[in-house]
Order: sequence, then structure tokens, then C-alpha cells
Amino acid sequence: MKNFSLLFLFILGVLAVGTAQEDDPSRAFKKAKRALGAYNMDQIANTDKLDEAVDMILVAATDAELKADADLWNIQGEIYLELANRDYTNKVVKGLPGPPQYPDAPIKSFESYKKGLGLASKKYQTKDALTGISSVIGLLNNQAVTEYQKEQNVAAFATFTAVIDAHNILTKEGEKSPLEEKQVKDAKFSAAVTGMLADKKQESLSFLKELVAAKYENPYMYDMLYNAYLETDKAKAVNYLETGRKMYPEDVSLLFTEINHYLREGKMDELTGKLKLAIEKEPDNKSLYLTLGNVYDNLFQKALEAKDNATSELNFEQALTHYQKALDIDPNYTDAIYSIGALYYNKAAVYTQELSKLADDYSKEGLKKYDALKEKVNAEFDKALPYFQKAEKVSPNDLNTLVALKEIYARKNDLELSNEFKVRLENVQAGEKNPTSYFK
Repeated sequence: MKNFSLLFLFILGVLAVGTAQEDDPSRAFKKAKRALGAYNMDQIANTDKLDEAVDMILVAATDAELKADADLWNIQGEIYLELANRDYTNKVVKGLPGPPQYPDAPIKSFESYKKGLGLASKKYQTKDALTGISSVIGLLNNQAVTEYQKEQNVAAFATFTAVIDAHNILTKEGEKSPLEEKQVKDAKFSAAVTGMLADKKQESLSFLKELVAAKYENPYMYDMLYNAYLETDKAKAVNYLETGRKMYPEDVSLLFTEINHYLREGKMDELTGKLKLAIEKEPDNKSLYLTLGNVYDNLFQKALEAKDNATSELNFEQALTHYQKALDIDPNYTDAIYSIGALYYNKAAVYTQELSKLADDYSKEGLKKYDALKEKVNAEFDKALPYFQKAEKVSPNDLNTLVALKEIYARKNDLELSNEFKVRLENVQAGEKNPTSYFK
């Protein structure tokens, strides 16, 4: 029994020594190098050695003394580089299904080589680090593009930034970067795009300013700069927008941004020409006709209030024409249907204000003017009614439509229908839905 106990203790001791050796960082570092060497000798037969190498290098990297050695980081960089190459070969060359086994290997490789370069005290260590960075930069760029395509904006921003960093390191050290200047600019642009989406505004602006200075050709760059400065420096934002429009007069996206800017600023007179230009570029875009109709509608109401009857009528007809063109494209376009109804309704509402001024004039001439204007008001409400009816049929829970129908039927002394739409309006205001439209 005693001999058995001694044997048992001996076995435990051997296991303990073995475990201690496996966990020893210095031993793990040697094993990582041997495993990497075996893999490089025969990458097909010894592919499992690469997985062993990454396990061992992670153990080695727990040691403070080894972490201060450039060799450890350069070896770790090489291991992750080979993992990235293996994943690339399996996916692109061999066409194997499934995600990469080590998706973050390229950036881990770069970060390792970068640390190795920073710690290098010997020429060969510097050379190994720079050679590694040069080797991994293409894979790093591929990783960034993949993350960008998957809309992984935080990761893509970090990886594109690493691509740029890698290029700058090589250039600073007098080494030739594998990336052409156009590829570097593309990486900066992609970093700016993903950075804006990843809440990295200041970093993104830095890249965008570099691209503007380098005369990088992409109109969206000016769109991003406009939106980035709009809340904090409107003058600068407008300057970038105007610069982009001058450089890319045919770009529809910048044109739309300019249109939206003038809409926000209420500069209606300047909008008509820009919207007509946009319509020339996209003649089947119903929202452009609607927007242009809205601009003329706004100008109509301003002229009407100023009692400029000739101008008001001209703008009224233009608004009506463009709303109708939107309907020609989409007969069930609710916004356009409602807008035509509102156009007539608002015209009637302005006449109603004039009507109230005549209400106290009981002279023969006054009564005559009152009756004539009242007839005119009713005619405009009658023109508006079928459009609101159609709008209600398409969208039975639209608040504005229900308000208009309630008011029109009240003016027509049809209290039953006015109350019907009052109830429907109150349903929507209470957060409920009208299950069906009134008009079929």
C-alpha cells in the first residue's frame, strides 16, 4: 500500500512538472518558434503546428521580460500573419465555406509588428518588423474592406486606420509601401465614412481635410464635411457644400443636399431652379415634383398674403402642376393627393379671412361683395374636398386629412359627416387606429 502511495505521488509530481513546463513562458516561446518553423517547412502537412504556435506565443506573452523583447512581438506578428494567409488561402484560393478561423489575425499581426519595431534594439529586429508590416498591409486592407461591406463600422474604422498607420510607418522608415497612393487615399476616405458612422467625428474630419488638401476626387466627401460642420459652423459647412457643387455640378447627391439646405433656410426663391435641375436628372422621381410643388405652394401663400394677386395665381398654378405630375407617376401618392387638397383649402382659408372683414358691412354693396366672396370660398373648399376624400381612403389615420374633412363638412353644414370625422380624429389623437377608411 505504501509503495502504491509513493508511485501515485511520483506520477502527480511528474504531471506537475510537465504542467509547469508547459506554462513556463520561456519554454512556450521556444515551442512557438519551433512550431512556426515546422509549419513553414510544410504548410500542408504541418498546418496544426500553426495553431500550436499561436497557443504557445500567447503563453509567452504573459512574461514581463519577454514582452520587453522585440523578438517576441515579431514572432507573434509572423504567427498571426501566417494565420491570416492561411484563412485567405482557404477562402479565396480553395473556396472553402464558412468564416475565417482567425478573422482579426491581420490587425493582430500589424499591432505585434508595430510593438516589435518600437522595441527593436538591433538592425535585424527593425528589419523583421518592417518586412512583416509590409507583408501584412494587403491583408489588413482586405480585412477593412470586408468589415466595411458587412457594415461593421467600428471595426472597419479601426482597421482602415491601421492600414493608413502601416503605410505611414513604412514611408517614415524609408521603406516602399505595397500600397499605391490612390489606395491610401481610398483607405482614408473609407476610414472617414466608417468613422462618421462609428461616432469618430474628429478623426474622420482629420482624414477628410487631408483628402481635400490632396485633391481626392469624390463628391460625397463634401457632403460629409457639410453635415459634419452644419451644427457647429454653418458658414464652413456651406463653404464645403458650395465647393463640392462647383467641382461636381452633375452630382445628384450634392444637389439634393443643397436643395435640403435651402429648404431648411427657407430660401424658396432660390430653390425652384435647383429642383428643376434635379428633375432633369431624375424625371421619374415623384418626391422632386412634390417638393417643387411645395416650394411654389409656399410662394403662392406669401404672395397671397401680400395681396400680389398676379404672382399668387402664377405660383398656385405652378404648385398644382407639379403636384399633379407627382400623381401622374404614382396615382396613390398620398402626400401629393393631400397637398392638392391643402392647396385649395389654404386658398379658401385666406379668402375666409377677407370674408370675415366684410361680415359687418350690411350695405347693399357690402352684402354683394360678401356673397360673391363666400361663393368663391365655397368653390375652393369644394375643389379641395375630393382630394381629402381620396387621401382619407388611402390613409385613414392621417391627422391633417381628418382635420380638413371635419372642417370642410362643418362649413358645408353637414354636421353628421363633420362629427364622423371628429370622432375619427379623436381616435387617432388618443393613440388608436381607425380600422377602415370612411370613403371606399
